[in-house]
Amino acid sequence: MIRRILLLVLVTMGGCTSAGAKQQPYVTDFRVFNSTRYANADHLDKAGLVPFTSVYDVWKLKCDETQCSNVPTESEFKKTLASYVAQFRSSAFIAFDFENIVIDRADSAAQANNEVQLFKKFIAWTRDSYPEAKIGMYDYDFNSKFLDIRAKIYRGGGFDFFAPTLYQRWPNHNGWYAHLHAAVTNDRAINQSLPIYAYVSPYRAGVTKNGFLSDTEWSRQLADAKRAINGVIIWMPSSTSARLETDQSWEETLRHIISSKRH
Repeated sequence: MIRRILLLVLVTMGGCTSAGAKQQPYVTDFRVFNSTRYANADHLDKAGLVPFTSVYDVWKLKCDETQCSNVPTESEFKKTLASYVAQFRSSAFIAFDFENIVIDRADSAAQANNEVQLFKKFIAWTRDSYPEAKIGMYDYDFNSKFLDIRAKIYRGGGFDFFAPTLYQRWPNHNGWYAHLHAAVTNDRAINQSLPIYAYVSPYRAGVTKNGFLSDTEWSRQLADAKRAINGVIIWMPSSTSARLETDQSWEETLRHIISSKRH
């Protein structure tokens, strides 16, 4: 009981490092997405999380200054896309998790532009299969490298939302919060009208073997995200052959965030 009360207080307070965070007018629309594909993933759906599809790079995509390689055909791409949509239970929200072609990690502007053109092709193929889908990409938005090139796929029919990765990779919460702020700054500079949904995980760095974040850290991340952006995408290593344990404290904190966001 004491632990539960502590969790509720932490979520309500939001942590001292976020005291200066600017309250956003869209905070009441804060969304919590479920990007897990456990056999019982609908347990989180029933708690109020919105199913969210992450599409992984099964082709080992690669781009350089002259071209992109290992690119699937349209039919191959759409087949893989449909498989992930079925596993994650959603064609409404889809993000490309193609970490070999993250634009702000390119070695040159020419490579970054080639990656932009490839993403445009994938966006078109996805919209052809799921016309109503909102589409984004897993990215390192706190890095400002090639910001002007990245902007080309967040305007004029490109991506519908930003999805920065904010798994806790830093020594403390201040480090995490600084990267959240940098991501918001960069994304708003590209397109102020698009929502920001950050990938977060109850596991440190999103890796199971690293163990869970402390209840305090997890609560502060969710509270700070709620103040600064439009939503979070809950992710962890999962498969349709595994089952989620349904009595963990991080889930309790999520349920409180979801129930309180409507007030």
